Amino acid sequence: MRKLFIILGFISALCAVVLAVTSLYHLAVTPIVIAFASGLIILFLSKKENTKTKTIQYIFLLVIMALSLTIYKGVVNPSDDLDIQKTEQQNNETSNEPKEKVEKVSPKKEL
Repeated sequence: MRKLFIILGFISALCAVVLAVTSLYHLAVTPIVIAFASGLIILFLSKKENTKTKTIQYIFLLVIMALSLTIYKGVVNPSDDLDIQKTEQQNNETSNEPKEKVEKVSPKKEL
């Protein structure tokens, strides 16, 4: 029973870290919750059996790393949609300029 939760905790913690690093960071919350719950269950089982808690520390360390990366990306990263809209507006403005304005900038030399 304890080994099952250890495996579940490690797999979900690693998935959370991988998702937190990629652009799918908003999906990392579910594995974080699963890994945290597994870590708590392992903690209670290890206290009953008086076994080592080193694996619990690793699981919680990975959970903390994934959670901090997820929060950081959620706060710091601006929305990509806004950047795309600004770029599209700039492209539309430059493509809609009249040809006369462009010719004024670069006059043709006649020989």
